[in-house]
Formats: sequence, structure tokens, C-alpha cells
Amino acid sequence: MAEVAYLNLGTSLIALGRCQEAASVLREGTKLDGAGLRDRGAHENARISALLQLGNLYADQGKLQRALAVYREALHTLPERYPPQAIYHRLGDIFARLNQWSEAERFHRAALEAQPDHIAAHLSYGTMLARNSSRTSEAEQWFRRALRLAPNDASVHHHYAEFLSSQRRTEEAFQYRVKAAELAPEDYALVMAAASSLRLHDRKLEAERWYRQAVKLRPQEARAHTNLGAILHLLGRTQEAANSYREALRLQPDDLTTLSNLAKLGVPAIS
Repeated sequence: MAEVAYLNLGTSLIALGRCQEAASVLREGTKLDGAGLRDRGAHENARISALLQLGNLYADQGKLQRALAVYREALHTLPERYPPQAIYHRLGDIFARLNQWSEAERFHRAALEAQPDHIAAHLSYGTMLARNSSRTSEAEQWFRRALRLAPNDASVHHHYAEFLSSQRRTEEAFQYRVKAAELAPEDYALVMAAASSLRLHDRKLEAERWYRQAVKLRPQEARAHTNLGAILHLLGRTQEAANSYREALRLQPDDLTTLSNLAKLGVPAIS
């Protein structure tokens, strides 16, 4: 079986949640030497991609030292024509999670030097710098550069909003949260963040719009119905709020928050 087949199988197993099998398949694939293959370059590219997938899997599982070892292996065996910035970026992220700041910065800068418009590296580097209160101005410059490079990238607006929130610039932050949701209205997390931010800023009707979108995206998510019920409650639309709370309870019976909210309406849990 060619390397690309191992890569595809490993990716499929990850999607199915069979992570231990995926790790074994990806690792087995990286051991192939590609002898006799017509397209040696494609084989080498697939091997590096398999290492990146394996490293990502370990990183997602919190196995940071394993992830670090795999990414280093990818870097040290990198084919001459393979762009290195993706590996630099991942190494930077892992070192940041390990609180090894000088190494994290070195690799983030290397990723940006290799590809100056690497958006994910801008965001990771800005996020890392923001942890140091003496470098927040520098961090903001990287977020704003990312905005200039990718003004229609929802993740850029989201990460900048996170930064602004950390600086207690809540008025600016909520505007970027809403923009992120507008750019990616199918992203449940971004939609919920926008709705919650609007609610905190007393923009109830706009918050309702986004809570309704959240319910549309995840109709089986009890919390989405509870949040919609809460904003309808604040808007004085008692019957609609009660209906949302009841749907939340149907999905998650005995949820204390929903029961408490329903009790405040003065209506029974069952219509």
C-alpha cells in the first residue's frame, strides 16, 4: 500500500474517533521507503503529511512531547522542495503550550519568514506575545496585520476579539465577534460567541437573531434552546421563552439552569 493510502486511511480513522488505530496506521505509513514508486516526490509529500497528521493527533490528545518529537522528525526529514512553514508553525504552537517561550517565538518567526502571509502563524504569534503584558502592543500589530491580509477570514476576527477581550476592550471585541459570525454563519462556536456578546451589550434583538441561528445549526443542543429562551425571556416574550426552555428540557431533562429559568417565568415545565 502506498504512503498516500496510509495517509487517507489514518485521516478517516481520526474522523471516526478511532485515534489509536489512526496513530498506528499513520506511523506504519511513514516507515515506507517508496522504493520502486514512479512518483517519489508524491510519496515524500504524503509521508510528511502523515507525520503532520500524527503530530496533530498527539497535540489534540495533549501528548505534547510525542507531538514535538513527530514534528521534529518531519522537519529533519523534510524533502528539499517541501515548504517548511507548516511544520515551523506547529512547532511554535507546541513550544508555546509547553511554556518554552524562546523556542516558540523562534519557530513562529521562522514560519513567518518562510511565508509572510501565513495567517495561522500571525494569530499564533500574536496570541503568544499577548501573554506577556509588556508585549501586548506588539501582539496587536500581528493581529492587525492578519486582518489586513485576510479581512474575510472569520478566525482572524475571532482571535482579535479574544485579544481585545483580554485587554478589557469589550466594546471593540464584541464588534469583531459579530463580524466573525457574519463571515462564518455556519460555525456554531462563533455564532454563540456573537450572540452572547450582543446579549452582554444589551443588544437583545440582534442577540436573538444569532441564538436562533445557533438553534438552527444544532437543534439537538439543549444549551442552544436554553440560551434562546433566556433572550426571549429578557425581551418579554414569555410563551416563546417557555417553549424554548421546554425543548431544552426535552433534550436534557432535569437541567437545573433551564428549570430555574422556567420557574422564573411562572409557567409549568410541561405545557
